[in-house]
Amino acid sequence: MGLRAKKLLLGLLVLTIVSSSFGAMSAMAAEISSLVLNKNELTLEVGSTAALTATAVHTNGTTEEVTVKTDWNSGASDIASVYAGVVTAKKEGKAVITATYLGKTVIVNVTVNKRVRSLIKDKQTIDLRKGKSEQVTLTAYYDDGASEDVTSKADWNIDNGQVATVVNGLVTGQNSGTAIVSAKYNNQSVSIPVNIEIVKRVDPDKSKVSLLLNDSDTVQLLATYPDGSSEDVSDKAEWESDNPDIADVLKGKITGYGPGQATITGSYGTKSATIKVDVDHAIKLDLGMENILMKKNDTRQLKLTASYAEGNTEEITGRAEWSSSNEAVVSVVKGKLFANASGEAIITAKYGQKTAAVTVDVDVPKRLEPEKDTLDLQTGKSDSIVLWATYADGTQEDVTDQAKWSIDNDAVASVLSGKVTAYKAGEATVTANYGGKSVAIKVSVDIPITIKPSLKTVSFQVGGYEQVTLSAIYSDGRTVDITDKAEWSTSSSAIAEVSKGQITGVGTGAVTITAKYGTRSTTVQVSVGVLKSLTTTSQTILSLKKGAAQALDLTATYTDGTTKKVSTEAEWTSSNAKAASVDAGVVTAVGSGEATITASFESKTVTFTVQVDMADKLTANPAFLHFDLNETKAITLNATDANGTVKDVTAEADWTSSNTAIVTVDKGTVTPVSRGKATITAKYGGKTVSISVEIGVVQTLEVDKRFISTKSGSTEQITLTATLSDGSKKDVTASAQWKSSNYKIANVNNGLVTGVSAGNATISVSFGGKSIAIPTEVDKLKYLKTDVVKVELKQGATAKVKATATFADLSEEDVSVPALWTSSNIRVADVKDGIIKATGKGKATVTVSYAKKKTTVYVIVN
Repeated sequence: MGLRAKKLLLGLLVLTIVSSSFGAMSAMAAEISSLVLNKNELTLEVGSTAALTATAVHTNGTTEEVTVKTDWNSGASDIASVYAGVVTAKKEGKAVITATYLGKTVIVNVTVNKRVRSLIKDKQTIDLRKGKSEQVTLTAYYDDGASEDVTSKADWNIDNGQVATVVNGLVTGQNSGTAIVSAKYNNQSVSIPVNIEIVKRVDPDKSKVSLLLNDSDTVQLLATYPDGSSEDVSDKAEWESDNPDIADVLKGKITGYGPGQATITGSYGTKSATIKVDVDHAIKLDLGMENILMKKNDTRQLKLTASYAEGNTEEITGRAEWSSSNEAVVSVVKGKLFANASGEAIITAKYGQKTAAVTVDVDVPKRLEPEKDTLDLQTGKSDSIVLWATYADGTQEDVTDQAKWSIDNDAVASVLSGKVTAYKAGEATVTANYGGKSVAIKVSVDIPITIKPSLKTVSFQVGGYEQVTLSAIYSDGRTVDITDKAEWSTSSSAIAEVSKGQITGVGTGAVTITAKYGTRSTTVQVSVGVLKSLTTTSQTILSLKKGAAQALDLTATYTDGTTKKVSTEAEWTSSNAKAASVDAGVVTAVGSGEATITASFESKTVTFTVQVDMADKLTANPAFLHFDLNETKAITLNATDANGTVKDVTAEADWTSSNTAIVTVDKGTVTPVSRGKATITAKYGGKTVSISVEIGVVQTLEVDKRFISTKSGSTEQITLTATLSDGSKKDVTASAQWKSSNYKIANVNNGLVTGVSAGNATISVSFGGKSIAIPTEVDKLKYLKTDVVKVELKQGATAKVKATATFADLSEEDVSVPALWTSSNIRVADVKDGIIKATGKGKATVTVSYAKKKTTVYVIVN
């Protein structure tokens, strides 16, 4: 054996060994110990599906999801079918699904139930007493119209098992409360609210209880149920006191432990009721008095009486809690008062929740009263004030010498044991203090009730003067001239000066002169050279012609009554110098218009209205213009003045256009720029007139063809006519905007429509804001036919078929070449431009299409 043969033999041997080893490894990898499904039983409704998954457990312990690799079979595919693990329920019944993989087989029992359309309960709510039961019936209605009692088949559940239990629809109450019972059958579920021992209300037989200490009383709690029945639930209820130190409760028995009030609450189910409890609780405490007057170091016993709701009373002085607001003044022990020092204290007695109080004054008057509230004294004179103290028992005492006296201004007066001595003019306040109380007395020394000037207003020119006298009026009726004694002042010495009531004018203006005496003061208003008014005898509304002039006069009147002509001294201004100017009171008419002339002198002004060549009426002719481009129109403007004179002011008026892009205007000549609407405005002599203008405004558009039907390559001309606002008609075909909705079917240029290809399009044209649409058809066929409908050929032979198109106008055309030819089987027959070539034995259908029409030729090749 040669070397080459040996190498070949060795290679085959290695390949055989490797192949054998690979086969062995594959066989080992393919071995599994078991096949496991995610479910071994299924319950489905008709029409529903469920997915099964298969997992292979290999002998080496590894697992693999092999759902797709597994062979799935149904023992009753009319009941439940299976594909790739997905089980579909078909009809009611039972089926066995078999899953097989690498020799391992697992079955799944499938139960298919009818689909439940609805699940109906016979009760909407359940109200039960504890230990009682009530049955709920459940009815299923299926898609096929059948119904069934499924109470025992359904899955029942309850969300609160402590309140109630449910077994096959039988609900039993366990404890007071609420719960929700739910039932599920197939794909439907229902729920029912359950109320156990839910009372409608609970009522105590007593809403209020009054007890003595350590006494008891029993309250009965009555529960009323929704069905109207009632029950004593005192032993079952939960009882609670908000203040057990005063009163507590056990199964409705209330016991008082301390004086006061408490609220007892009895609860049963979700309802509760309250009882107010008074323990040894008086409705009123009485000390027999509200105020007590005591002397220092005295003692006094108080008596506290309690009144109860039953009408009885009881002295409880020794049982009450006593307190004093000020122990340093009055202290108290079991109602006995001890006056310790001068002052006031409030004694309080407390019993239960009630209190009683009395105010105790020790050597303290209730009020102090001076015999005189005010004193009016002259300098160097004296007067005495008597002070009386009034006590709580109504007695009075002269305490003038015992009181403490003081004064706030000892420069004006002094006080000693109520005697006041005046030193100088002014005011002061005397204060008397006694027993914690105080009182004030107003003292006036040489203070008049009022002071009065001889003149309240004074007016004169610069350099003038006026003497004013000042009088003081006192409470005793005296009137004293105090002109020289008063203090005089001016608000502006630059305008007026004052000395001992003589006022002298220094400069123009107004000032206030003030006179002060003691605490009193008064004023005098002074005007020095002050202008009172500015008037004119000229007319304040003037009508002038252009170039005319008129003088105006002004008169100044001062506060002292003097007058002066000030036309040349005043300041004159014009609001419109183009209409009227003014100089030193002479007004000159400059041009048409209106102006306000203002004359100012010092602080006063006078105004005049001047009208120059003002029109009373302005009219335009014509009042409306409508014409087309390349034309001009003229407007004449007439002004009528107040005298009725008419004047042509076309060249003098101001002309404007609201839109110069449409129309312009120059001295009444209107020139069009583009089509549209605008307003021409003319102004003259304070008047305005407007003229509406329409340039080539289109009222309507018309076309000579409302519909076009043409062929590819053919043309149709459309003529567009516009009717303008003046009624004239104009051919605007070349000026309009033309558009095609589909240029692949029909094109348009200046109204000339050209057919491009078969189909429908819309030609639209716009001009002057108006538009028209023309529906267009291209190559609209009535029908398409061939000269033969059936062809028999030998293999390799050819045949020519002619396609003829008949258009909407009944014209005919050979479209064999432009038409589209197709064969249903080119292995039997091929076709191009109507020439059919037999390529193989058999049958084929040749279809010819043109302009959205089709027809066929049946071909047989032998």
